[in-house]
Amino acid sequence: MRAFGWLIIVVTGIFLLVMMNSFFVVRQDEQALMLQVGEPKQVYNAPGQDQAGLYFKIPLFQQVEKLDKKNIGLDIENIEVLASDQRRLSVDAFVRWRIKDPLKFYQRFRTETAAARQLNQITNSTIREALGDVPVPEIISGQRSQLMDRIRIKVNEQLSDDGIDIIDVRIRQADLPQEVAQGVYSRMQSARLQEAQRIRAEGEEKARLIRAQASREKTVIEAQAREQGQIIRGEGDAKSTEVYANAYNKDPEFFRFQRALIACDKAIQEGTQVIVSPKNLGICDQFIESARANGGSR
Repeated sequence: MRAFGWLIIVVTGIFLLVMMNSFFVVRQDEQALMLQVGEPKQVYNAPGQDQAGLYFKIPLFQQVEKLDKKNIGLDIENIEVLASDQRRLSVDAFVRWRIKDPLKFYQRFRTETAAARQLNQITNSTIREALGDVPVPEIISGQRSQLMDRIRIKVNEQLSDDGIDIIDVRIRQADLPQEVAQGVYSRMQSARLQEAQRIRAEGEEKARLIRAQASREKTVIEAQAREQGQIIRGEGDAKSTEVYANAYNKDPEFFRFQRALIACDKAIQEGTQVIVSPKNLGICDQFIESARANGGSR
């Protein structure tokens, strides 16, 4: 009776173990490949399908291989590229890819590791070939986007029958090798220095032209101002002469008297020492009498 109990326990355990290995779960981000005696038979939750859930399999007779349904990233580093201008670059790139046909993928690669290894080799050679047809400036800042599209298309063409879809290929970094970088930087520095000197010389030449133009304009303005001043001064002198003439005609005696006083004032300035006799203290009277005599003679 006790042996029968142990038998029931063993049978129950085997049954539970079989049942546990008879079901499998396929997540939303997975795709599963059913293998029967090592041969692929059915695909669950392939791209474009929504078949996530719980499934049944025959233990020992059927196996399940699960593959990633998400986009997979692959970093490719230190790709040595010889550009068309014979300059070397060390390029780092990354690839985004996915498994679009689980059956073909399994028949070709079996595992993602083997697929990544093959993808690395194909992408590496394709990048070297594509970048070797263009000069370094185009790789660094020119047609990089177009180059990456060309590389992606070529890699896709080579893997089109292997169940892989290349979503994107991008260059993360493109540097000159260390042994030639310093020489390139020196040439770039020299070129920038020459450009700066050229721009500075052009600026100085423009400054000289502007200063010369300003000097000419200044000379013209000053000449015009002097000319205008002489005209105004001449007109003032003429007006003054006219006023003096009119005043003389109105009262010649007073005019002669005023001229004598002016002459006396100019002849004897402040601080001038004049020695006269007591009889000639009215020295300015001589100027007045002389003015009167001149006026009378006229």
